[in-house]
Amino acid sequence: MVDLLDGFAVVVPWVAVAQRQSFEQAWGVGSTPDWLVLQHDAARAGCAATKNRGIAEALHRGAEGVVVLDDDCYPTDEAPSLPELVRLHRAALEPQDAPLFEVVTSPPSRGTPYSKLTMRMPVAASMGFWTHVGDYCAPRQLVYGATHPMAFRRVIVSGRYFPLCGMNLAFRPREWEPWYRFIDVPRFDDIWMGWLWQREAYRRGACFNLAGPLVRHARQSDPWRNLAVESRHLARNETLWADIASNPHADYESLVRLLPSDPGGSDR
Repeated sequence: MVDLLDGFAVVVPWVAVAQRQSFEQAWGVGSTPDWLVLQHDAARAGCAATKNRGIAEALHRGAEGVVVLDDDCYPTDEAPSLPELVRLHRAALEPQDAPLFEVVTSPPSRGTPYSKLTMRMPVAASMGFWTHVGDYCAPRQLVYGATHPMAFRRVIVSGRYFPLCGMNLAFRPREWEPWYRFIDVPRFDDIWMGWLWQREAYRRGACFNLAGPLVRHARQSDPWRNLAVESRHLARNETLWADIASNPHADYESLVRLLPSDPGGSDR
C-alpha cells in the first residue's frame, strides 16, 4: 500500500544529481518515501513538462493532493521538514474568509455592514512564498540583484489576478483538471497557468491562499540568460491576464489558445 501524507504527495522536479542530493540532505530525506515524487527531467523536457509528469505520477500513487516544490527550495523555521510543509499547506487549503466587501468612505457610509465584510470560500491553491532569493523577473533581477529583499503579502486573493508561482504550491489536482497544468513556455509556465486557473477559480467562487508555508529559495539563476528567454514574451505578458479575464469564452480550450507558443527556443 502506498504511504502518503494524509493523502498528499510532494512533487519535486530535478535535473542535476548534485542538486537532488542537496535537496535530500537539506530536508533530511534518507530512502525516498512513497509520498515523495522526485521527478527526473532526464530528457531535458523542461520544468513544466516535468512537473506535470510528477503530478500525474502522484495521482497514479493515489494522492488526493500535491505539494509542488522546486529542488532549490529548502527548509525554514516555519517548515523544518517535508511532512510539516505538507501539514501547513493542507491546512491552508481549507475554506477561508475572503475579503469581498469594499468600504468606500470614512466613516463608513449608510449600508456598510458593521461586521460582515468577508465570505467563506473554497481554496483553489495554497501558495507559499520564499526567503533569501526572491522570485524576480530578469530585468528586476538585473536592477535589484537576486538577493535584494522582497516583501510579500500573505493574504487571501479572490477576483483579482496575480503572478502565481509554482515553486511552493499545493492543490487537489482532480478538482482542478486541467487548470493546474503548467504551461510549456519557459519562465512563464506557472504565471500563465495561474491566470487561466484564476479565471476558472473565480467563476466557481473559489479563492487563492497566499499564506502557505515559507521555504528558503537558494538558486541565483543567470539574469542575462533569463532575459533572453523572457524577452520573447514580455510584451504579451503585459496584457495577457486582461485578455484571459475579459474573454467571452470560459472553457479551457478557448482560453489556452490566447497563450503564445514558444518558437524562439527554450531555457533547457
